[in-house]
Amino acid sequence: MKKNRNFTVSNLFWPGIFVLALLIAALGSNFAVFRGTLGQGAMNLLPNPAAPIQMSAGTTQVAQAPSIQDDIRQVMDRVLPAVVSVTRPGGGDGAAQNLGGVTYLTPVGGAQDSTGAGVIVDDRGYILTTFQTVGRSTLVKVHLSSGAQQDYLADVLNVDASCDLALLKIRANRVFPALPLANSDQLNVGDIVFAVGNPFGLRGSVTMGIVSSSSRKVTIGDIRYPNLIQTDAAINEGNDGGPLLNINGEVIGINMACVMPDHRYSGIGFAVPINDAAGLLSGQPQ
Repeated sequence: MKKNRNFTVSNLFWPGIFVLALLIAALGSNFAVFRGTLGQGAMNLLPNPAAPIQMSAGTTQVAQAPSIQDDIRQVMDRVLPAVVSVTRPGGGDGAAQNLGGVTYLTPVGGAQDSTGAGVIVDDRGYILTTFQTVGRSTLVKVHLSSGAQQDYLADVLNVDASCDLALLKIRANRVFPALPLANSDQLNVGDIVFAVGNPFGLRGSVTMGIVSSSSRKVTIGDIRYPNLIQTDAAINEGNDGGPLLNINGEVIGINMACVMPDHRYSGIGFAVPINDAAGLLSGQPQ
């Protein structure tokens, strides 16, 4: 039997059109889904509005801050009653200055008297201060920040001009607040320190810094100091004789000099290491 070719083509034409229509519909549907997925992904990546950034490290620091603050406050509560004002009769005696370089700290005052600082290192009333604070006086006045009686006379027992230190004894038979002495040979650069004194007559001022050098060689006038403690804790006129303390509130030095080019504060101060006071302290009765 002879095949009819026209009939075969006619029978395949419409099924082909139907299959092509289904393919186009499927492609269109998949493209719409794909485009929606991209749009949703973009929304997830860039939320509007954007969520705030969470600083987890800051939360930890805030939690630790009260403990550090409480520790410092407790140390200062022990320290401040043992830091005294030391007033000598008469004005300053023109201590050697090295303008533009290292300068001795000097007491604050005028022609009548001048006031520096000191620290009680023995509860019987022994006080360490600087030679610059007492000068040639043999009797000075001492003012405490607490107690029923706050003003006393004190004898200048001994001085050591070579290390700019002086030892006083309060004229009273009572127990005084005193601070322990540390071993200044164990100081390290970067250790936290506090300076306490009476800068410009502001009694009981506390400043904080670090040890910048534990053995700085310094010449003031014609005296060579081989191992001063250098610190950036602010010390100024009136801080002379006040203590430099470690983070535990132990005395590591006695503040005595600073660098003040053009009479401006520079952030460079010096203290006599407390170990240098061994000679003055060893000769006192136990």
